[in-house]
This record gives sequence, structure tokens and C-alpha cells, in this order.
Amino acid sequence: MLFSIISGRRIHSVLVGLLCLVIASAICCSSSVGSSSILCLESERHALLRFKQGLVDESNALASWKSEKDCCKWRGIACNNRTGHVITLNLRNSFDDSKFGGTPLRGEIDPSLLELRHLNYLDLNFNDFGGMIPRFIGSLRQLKKLNLAHNNFSGPVPPQLGNLSNLHTLDLSMNQYVSFQNLEWLSHLSSLRYLNMTRLNLSEAVNWPQSFSQLT
Repeated sequence: MLFSIISGRRIHSVLVGLLCLVIASAICCSSSVGSSSILCLESERHALLRFKQGLVDESNALASWKSEKDCCKWRGIACNNRTGHVITLNLRNSFDDSKFGGTPLRGEIDPSLLELRHLNYLDLNFNDFGGMIPRFIGSLRQLKKLNLAHNNFSGPVPPQLGNLSNLHTLDLSMNQYVSFQNLEWLSHLSSLRYLNMTRLNLSEAVNWPQSFSQLT
């Protein structure tokens, strides 16, 4: 009788041990699948490379944009972990960053960025693109943050920016050569929470106080 009880306990222990192994194995496999690397989409990778072709990158800050095949691992790029879509393009020039060396990017902001249909963060702060702010930026409808400050832009600010209804942060500051015909487009930015227009000339904008009052 005692032998039967001991044997039963041993069998029970073995079964419990096997069950634990099965559960641990399942958890391990599940974790492995969940952490598998999602590569960026080839179409978005090509779009970024076309964008890079229009840039003057004297400090070679975007060297990884050629050597690394997965654009999700490129400098300044972040992707959605589930879909692989590019959601962040952060080329902010940090002067204390040795990789940039304080040398700003110059050149053309290529409309190939329109291929990044899920982009919600675009930061080009402290570069030197110059010229007019591209109208096509107003077609990046998923943008939530747009920072074009300190870029030596000039000419009229495109009212197409008013199409960015998901935008909650807009920084156009320190582009003292830009101009505004009107600011009515600001009233369409229904999600806007932060707006920086420091050192911008608003003198030519029609009824600009009313436009700002509609933001509150």
C-alpha cells in the first residue's frame, strides 16, 4: 500500500514536471514569434533613398541609409513593430551629437516622402534646406508632429498645412524669411496642442489675431 502511494506521487510529480515543460516551451515559442524582427517595406525603403539623393550630407550622418538593408534600423527612422511601416523620420540636427558634427543637412525635401503614408513624426529642425516649405507636406495626413524650425525657409507658408487634421505639434519658428498671406488654415488643425511661430513675420497676414483666437 505504501509502495502504491509513493509510486502514485512519483507519477504525479512526473506529470506535473512534463506539464511545466510544455507550458514553458509554449511561452518561449510565443515570445520568439512576438519578438521576430519586422523588416521595413521595400517601397518605403526606396522612397527614403530617393529622399536621401536630394540631400547634401557633408558629415555623412546618413551613412547607415546605404549599408543597412533594413531601413527600420537607419539613423533617424522608427517603424511600427507590427507592420514595418515607417512612422518616424527624425533628422533633427543636434549640435552636441558627434555623428552629425553640427553640419546641417541641405538640399531638396523630395516628394518621395509621400510614400510614407503612415508617417506621424517629421522633425527636420536645425538644418538648412532653404527655399519654400514644400506644399506636399500638407498631404502627409497621418502627421502628429511636424518640426521645420531653424531651416532658413523663405516665401509663403503653404496653406496646405491646414490639411493636417491629426497634427498636435507644429513648430515653424526661426524661419524669419517666410511670409503668410493669411492664417485661416490654422483653424483646420483641430488636434493642435502646441504651436511655435517665434521670429516669424506675421505683418502681411490678414486678420491673424482672429485666426489665433480660433485655436483656443
